[in-house]
Amino acid sequence: MYAIIVGCGKIGSRLAQLLSSNKNNVVVLDRDLTKFKEVDKSFDGLTIGGDGTDQDVLKKAGIDKADVFIATTEDDNTNLMACQIAKQVFNVSRVIARVNDPKREPLFKELKIDAIVCPTTIAAAHLRDAVVYPNLTAILTVNCGNIEISEIRVQGSASGKALKDINLPKESTIAAIIRDGKTLIPSGDTIIHEGDIAVVVNLAAISDEVRNILSR
Repeated sequence: MYAIIVGCGKIGSRLAQLLSSNKNNVVVLDRDLTKFKEVDKSFDGLTIGGDGTDQDVLKKAGIDKADVFIATTEDDNTNLMACQIAKQVFNVSRVIARVNDPKREPLFKELKIDAIVCPTTIAAAHLRDAVVYPNLTAILTVNCGNIEISEIRVQGSASGKALKDINLPKESTIAAIIRDGKTLIPSGDTIIHEGDIAVVVNLAAISDEVRNILSR
């Protein structure tokens, strides 16, 4: 995969390292050349100084062959403009944006950015869960907060039941069970035990209902 990342701050530099370590071709752009110091020395991709909204700079970065384009700067206007250019001018098949101000998420949705990640929204939701739901560990929030992937410690009435006998909402599924340090891929006949960790994927709107069923 050929990936272009605009913004080499803490998020962009870490993302570049993760993608590069998975054998992807990665190019990182930033106007501030000192930001490239954030990139780990083991990073084997390219770093280019320049404006991620400048079409000539994007061409230099190889945007014509990019499979994915990610804007991760701390400025929402820059991220929005860069993503628009990547999507509308260069027809990059997958465009992803970091959104810093949660109030601006709807604007990014309207422009049909393929994926939107708001660190503020995600962090706040995870901290809330840590306070309110001690038996839950939030793993990931995707699709602008519409879908959640969580680890829920099983306790209460759900213990000892087969998954097919637990009345979970249809908009949720237990993707895996972690028991004694081992991961099981369950079927409907799998019995869940007290203390099992259920890896659950569900719509965010029904998260409370799912938690109540599995941990109370």
